[in-house]
Amino acid sequence: MSAEAVLRSCAAAPPGRLRVWLGVFGRTSAPSLGWSLNGVPLAPDAVHTVRPLESARTPAMLKENPGRAFSGVFDLPLPQTSNASRRARVEVRLDGGNPISAELRIMPREVPEGLDASFNVLLTSCFHWEEDTGGVVGRMVDDIRKVYQPDLVLAAGDQVYLDLPTLKNFQDDLPWLADKFEQDYRRNWTEESAYAQVLSAGPLLCIPDDHDYWNNYPLPAPHLQNTWSEEGRGQWALAARRMCEAFQHYDSTPFGAPLQFDVEPLSFFIADTRTFRTPDLKHMMTEETLQALTAWVSHCAKHGRIGIFSTGQSLLMEKPSLFGRTTEDTELPNYEDFGVLMKELERLMREAGDLLLLTGDVHWGRVTSLVPTDSLLSGRQAYEVISSPSSLVTTVGSDFFARLRQRFSGNAWERHPEACEAPPLFAPPGLQSRFQVHTEHLQRGNQVCLLSFQRRGGNVEVTPRYFPLDQGAAPVTVKPFLLRHGE
Repeated sequence: MSAEAVLRSCAAAPPGRLRVWLGVFGRTSAPSLGWSLNGVPLAPDAVHTVRPLESARTPAMLKENPGRAFSGVFDLPLPQTSNASRRARVEVRLDGGNPISAELRIMPREVPEGLDASFNVLLTSCFHWEEDTGGVVGRMVDDIRKVYQPDLVLAAGDQVYLDLPTLKNFQDDLPWLADKFEQDYRRNWTEESAYAQVLSAGPLLCIPDDHDYWNNYPLPAPHLQNTWSEEGRGQWALAARRMCEAFQHYDSTPFGAPLQFDVEPLSFFIADTRTFRTPDLKHMMTEETLQALTAWVSHCAKHGRIGIFSTGQSLLMEKPSLFGRTTEDTELPNYEDFGVLMKELERLMREAGDLLLLTGDVHWGRVTSLVPTDSLLSGRQAYEVISSPSSLVTTVGSDFFARLRQRFSGNAWERHPEACEAPPLFAPPGLQSRFQVHTEHLQRGNQVCLLSFQRRGGNVEVTPRYFPLDQGAAPVTVKPFLLRHGE
């Protein structure tokens, strides 16, 4: 059953604050809120409203006044004891009623010292609820938490599949679409048998990708009649973007703006390269995002931070052919501003230190290292970690034949594509540096990845662990690698 209300810890709160996303469901108006922290009521002026509690559906998306979802984001003040324990019990009363409570995790400000201490990031993407109605991924993450408590949950795209089921007739009507999309989010965000246990495993950060809109957004999709016209694409995009804003955006900045935060000596830059893509393939990021990227690189260089860049798609992908763009998703190198992005990441390696890329999307996992081939970045390295999917999407037609193969092969992951080796040379146009690419690990099947960051002097060691979402399958620990800041 879906909950009446949900509290969730969010990443990137200011120092001394706990950032909380609140979702309230089945209401026709926003209730009044009364907050308590660790059993102590909070005065209204002690709670900072990052985003007010508002209807996920705007007036244009409503017919009459139905019960619906409301969401908002709030910063609560932390007592010193909560900072020390990195947990806090949060309660909220809706219109003075019974409290709704949750024990929420607090983001650390730095990677901890000590041989047994680590900063843990749970990397996940691509969840199709119809393929995991039993809640396998949620139970697996509960088991992970018993040993490796995530300090950050990074959901790197396709948190919902708004364009499914494939054979469903989607009405070309804004209120109908908004209602359908809200139901998709409510299920994944609140039902324990869906994605809710994963999203609540630690402070949450989301990056939207194409299925948070539709396959290969913003280009037309052959199987979605709604996307065949400009008006149809506009209505769908409007409803999908509003749901992204209500459920996946946890900051006061405009939706789609990048999120930046430090966990010393790490610095994260979370880029939405999907929402504002242009159909002419000129831009995948806004000018404001590119300016923020330039400022972030300078910040890393000035303060000796190790850069972690995350987006919904891998940077190490070949762009589809012109024909492929009608049936496959476009990749980051398809866009003209890809070169601008790569030049800034190259500058980060030159001026600040090593680089880590975190992403999802491709329905397999991989750990890759990149070593410069010239002296410009001598001594530097970059790494990429991909985790995808947590629940493979249904594919009409090909799934039937895959299941037949599975009966004979005994391979539980017959429907999943083989993980792809990275190209041996990464040479984006316009860059001064070229990179030799080494595939360190390939992972097939449903999965999540837990990355543990540990200090090693002034540097940070990273250990990726893949958890196959298959009963009885053992986790796979990948050889650790070292991230070094500039000297």
